[in-house]
Parts: sequence; structure tokens; C-alpha cells
Amino acid sequence: MKKLLRTLLAMLLVLSIMPLTAAFAQTIGTREAQPIPEGDWKTPYPTVVNITTVKGAGADLVFEDGDSHTNNPWTRAWLDQLGIEVTHEWVDDGNTQYDTKLNMTIATGNLPDVFKVNYVQFRQLVQADLLLDLTDYYNENLSQRIRDYEKTDPDTIKQSTVNGRIYGIPEYYYGIIDQPKDLWIRKDWYEDAGSPELKTIEDFENLAKLFMEKYGGYGLAIENKLENLFMTGPMFGVYLGNPANANAQYFWYKDDTGRIKAGIAHPEFKKALTYWAKWYEEGIISPDFANFDVNKMTQDLVNGKAGMQPHYQWQGWHVGPNLVGAQGSDNAYMIPFPFPTEDGSQVLGQIGFPNNRVIVVAKTCTNPAAVMKLLSFTDHIMFDPTTKLTEEEFKGYTDGQREHAPGSVEIIDPMADMIQFEHVLHALKTGETQDLFTAGMQKKYGDSISWIQDKNPGGLGAYLQQGFDGCAYYNSKFLIDNDFLKRTDVWGPPPEEFDKTVNTIDVLLNGVMEIIMGVQPVEYYDTVLANWYAQGGQIMEDAINAQYGGQ
Repeated sequence: MKKLLRTLLAMLLVLSIMPLTAAFAQTIGTREAQPIPEGDWKTPYPTVVNITTVKGAGADLVFEDGDSHTNNPWTRAWLDQLGIEVTHEWVDDGNTQYDTKLNMTIATGNLPDVFKVNYVQFRQLVQADLLLDLTDYYNENLSQRIRDYEKTDPDTIKQSTVNGRIYGIPEYYYGIIDQPKDLWIRKDWYEDAGSPELKTIEDFENLAKLFMEKYGGYGLAIENKLENLFMTGPMFGVYLGNPANANAQYFWYKDDTGRIKAGIAHPEFKKALTYWAKWYEEGIISPDFANFDVNKMTQDLVNGKAGMQPHYQWQGWHVGPNLVGAQGSDNAYMIPFPFPTEDGSQVLGQIGFPNNRVIVVAKTCTNPAAVMKLLSFTDHIMFDPTTKLTEEEFKGYTDGQREHAPGSVEIIDPMADMIQFEHVLHALKTGETQDLFTAGMQKKYGDSISWIQDKNPGGLGAYLQQGFDGCAYYNSKFLIDNDFLKRTDVWGPPPEEFDKTVNTIDVLLNGVMEIIMGVQPVEYYDTVLANWYAQGGQIMEDAINAQYGGQ
């Protein structure tokens, strides 16, 4: 811990010039410990208590009528309905320096009552004995709805449990429905081709070559970080991480012997390399892809140089409006298809560990039950279908992305996007909108309608994500409902030993690029993988199996 403090304190001079919104307004709540009110979480404190926090706030968060981070519908409701005054010690406007600023706060030793941490920070704070044991407060003062999240995901809370005691509550996530990727294809080109069956890799290759022959360009849009190309792994029975994301560069799962290995170390990866090299040779992958960043890849799609792209469920926002505008056609957008496979068998959706942050309470907090009430209130407003709000209240809590204003006391229903999709699709099919009870539901429904009725390109993303049978969420729900899934065998954060390795992904990608571009044969990958193990891969694999191999 002393080493950590020295390092972090050295940042103070640099951080002192960074923009920081601080709130030092005079408080009205007491910092003294107060009796926990009898009754459920809704029972207010008779004497107002003060809770301190910090948060990162996205640049798209907008307040109105003179409101601010420190005075808005959320803070007023907490005070009026729960008897809890929340004071923000600082706010990272733009949410670009949150971890760095939090490290600085940790270095000072002056922790706020409640805050969100990543798993590295969580480990450090536990080791330093700076966090409060929340077990009893979790069980006795938190709403049943939040505790029931363990029924949906019983494993994530284990990652913030130490010796059977809860030291952090997951912030959770919007649902695994967001994770499976699709093969996105130009709708107008596909229909002009006769809407052919797309079950096998051969089907895909034939369609790509047809597009190339008819429209020029190349077949599959990817970029030089290989993020999009690695999404095609399930086509070959291999499951890969995101090389462009430092926190998820590898996807770990067991091989036939029961040992957990990164996807790039499974034998099926060589099959993927064989196909990728073939696609490059045949022009399905652009001969210039090594020079493509994300912007160039997207530009080529918009300009009609390619008609296929592996991508996430939000591709419709990423490409859709610009593609429609550039091509001058309401039918010139991309639609999602499940990835084909070599033999036409069912492809599997890839599911990784989804939780990023943990809500923790400092050991110095005098009224930790108040934090449980704040979490329960936020969940009640945002996700409880029994909650009844006036239109004014609803807009106050949610307009301008204000559903994220709670910051460190924002918790997410891990079934939120699945429930949203089911409600939105039902409303679009029937016209019955009375059950659209969250801001997300109403927004996605309204955007989808704006595309369906008015062809407003701004609504295309929502429509392609969840607006019709065959949309991205429809494809993901089919995989989930039928358990056509490949789940990681590492349901938790990377072990500490990962910190001892650097740039292992570069060792891999340099060799992979040479193989794809024909500079080296596929057999060369054995050498690449051996180098990867020697330069840190073995350390990571051993640590993964030591921590997760027995689960």
C-alpha cells in the first residue's frame, strides 16, 4: 500500500491542472451515526443524514432550470423522501479521468462514504482494510429487488465477497443480451441478390464475391486492430477477446483436458487463420486493411465499398444514418444475421464476464444503511415495473440522460435490456404502449416508430437493435432462450498476476497479421503462440487456472 500511495501522490501535480467539479456547499445533514429507521428501505430518517460520494458523469448528461450535479430531481427526492442529503466531493465531468482521480482520492486517505471502483482498486482497498463489511446491511437494509439480482446472476457478487463477507455490491449491467455479435449485411444488396440462405461459410463467401462482382470494392469491412475480424471466431468454433480493449483482450475457456486457455491458444484458432488468409488472398478482406482504422472502415461502408461487417448489436447507430444519407436510399442500411458456420450447424453466442465496477462503502462511513436506501431508491425508480411516476417526475429523472445522475448509487437490473426488448417489440407489434415503464423503453419505442413511420435516420439504430423479428436483440434472445451460448470459464476479473505482463497482445497480433497477409504460412502460428507464452502468456494462463480452474 505504501508503494501505491507514493505513486499516486506523485500524480498530484499533474492532476491539479485537470478540470474537476467539486461541491463544498454547506450541509444540513448530520455526519453522526443515526439509528436505522424501522420498516423497509422506504422509511426515511427522522434526522437528515449526510452521505458523501464522488462520481464520473458522461458528457451527455444534461440538467435543466438551474439544476446541477448537487441539486437535481434525484438529490431532492433522496432528501425529501428518505431524509438523506448527498454531497458530491467531486465530479469528473466527461467521465474521462474517474479512475485517476479516484486513485488520487485513495492516496489522500480521505475516502467518501460511497463510491464505485474497478476490480484492481477493490483488491487494493480490501488489502488496505479501508472498506466496510456490508454483509448485514446488504441483507437487512437493501431492497429485495436488488438482492434478487443474485437469482439472475449468482456469481458476480462472489467477486466482491471476501471470506464469505460482502465488501462490495456489483453495479451490474444491462444484460447478456448485449453480448452476442452479428454479421451485418447491406439490406438492399442482399435483397437484390435474391435473399439467399446464409448458413455456411461457403454461403457467406459466395455472397461476398457476388457483392464484389456487382458493386466493386471488397467483401468484409474490418480494421487493423482486428477487433471486428476476431468477432467472426464463432464461425470456426473459436471464441476470442477484443484485442483493441485492454481489459478484454482474451476470452478464456476450457479445452478438452479441462485446462482454461485463451481462445487464441485453442486449436480452432488455426482454422480461423486459414480462412482469414484465404479471404485476404481472394479480396474478401481489403488488401489495404492493415492501414484501416475504425473511421476508415466505417467510411468504406458508408461509401459502398463493402457490404458486410461483423459488429455489435448497436451497429445501426454506428453506420446506419450516415449510410442511408450517403446512398440516398431508405433501403440502404445493414441488417444483422447470425454468423454462418463451416457445416451450417448452430452458431454459439459468446458471453464474457460483464461487470465492470463495484459499489463500495468506506469503513469510516457512519450511516451505511443510508447507502442501501439510496441504491434501493434508484433501482425502484428506474427498473421496478410497479413504480408509478407522473410525467413530470419521469422526465425529471430521465430526460437528458439523467437516469445516470445517481452516479455511485446507480445500480442496474441485469435483465434490463432483455425486459426492454420484450416490451418494446410487443408495443411495436400491437400499438399498446401502457407497459413501457422505463425511460429506455419509451426512448427505443419512440425512435423505432420514427424510423418505421417517417424514415427518420435517427431512429434506425433503435429499430435495428430491437424493432422487428430478426433484429439484433431478436437474434441474441434466440441464442439465450435455447442456451446456444459459449460462456467464459473466467467469471470475474483477471488475477493480479496479469499486472506482471505487458503488451502480450502485440506479440500475437504481429504474427497474425503476417499470416493473414500471406507473409508467413499458417504453420508459423505455432512459433507465434510459443513466443506469446514465453513473453507473458504462460504467466496469465497459470494464474487463470490457479484462480478459476477449480470452479
